[in-house]
Formats: sequence, structure tokens, C-alpha cells
Amino acid sequence: MAKAEAERVRVGVFAPSDPESRAAAQAAFATAGSSGEELDARGAVPLGDVLLIGSVATHALAYLINTLRKAWSKGVVVDAIGQQLNIRRDTALPRGVVVVRSRSGEVTVRDGAGLADIITEAIPSRGGDTTGTGSPEGSAHA
Repeated sequence: MAKAEAERVRVGVFAPSDPESRAAAQAAFATAGSSGEELDARGAVPLGDVLLIGSVATHALAYLINTLRKAWSKGVVVDAIGQQLNIRRDTALPRGVVVVRSRSGEVTVRDGAGLADIITEAIPSRGGDTTGTGSPEGSAHA
């Protein structure tokens, strides 16, 4: 019996230009099972930043965002308005804080607790179970 393919969401991660933050973003994107590519983001974000663009299974989104939240030196903004989910570092936010803007425009601030539920609510399902578990393998990471 074939396993049903997980629902995927188009994601853009605007990685900071410093080597450590960029490497953390690339590793998190790969671990979350993204199929995508790296693009030069000049003109879209501050010079030197890179855009990692691809698709991620909905159950892996919380893992990706939580990993970036812990790895980046500043806060993370998750914007679900538009055709794809955009994730970027925000230097105005303290490290570890995640601001999520849902497709409806509702804004939620989290420090990691309940992140999977907020992400699931921000991106309405097109069908199937999208109860994020916090990691691509299905086990929660704190």
C-alpha cells in the first residue's frame, strides 16, 4: 500500500548574510525535507541576503521555524499572506521570538511554545491532517 504524500507549502526563507545564520537556515531547510533552490535575493531584502525557496511538508514547518528561532541571533517573522509562506529574521525582535501573520492577517507572537498549532492555524489546510508535531520525523523538539 502506497503512503499518501504529505501536503506541501511553498516557502521562502530569507537567510541573513552572516555565514553562521545562513548555514543554519540551509541546514534547517534541508532537514525539513525541502525541495528547492537558493537564489540571490538582492533587491528583495538587504544586500547580501539569500533566498532559500522551495516547498516543505506542512508537518515540518514548525520544525523549520523552531530551528531558525533558536539558531538566529534575532527574532523570526513568519508571513503567510500571499502565494507562499515567507520566513525572515527581524532585527527589531529579541532572539527566540516568533511573530506569525496568518493568511487572514491575524498576528500572533510566540516564544516557541505552541508554535506548531499557530503555524497550522496560519496556513489553512487544503485537505488531510496537518497537525504539526514539531519535527519532520514526528517527534517534538524543544
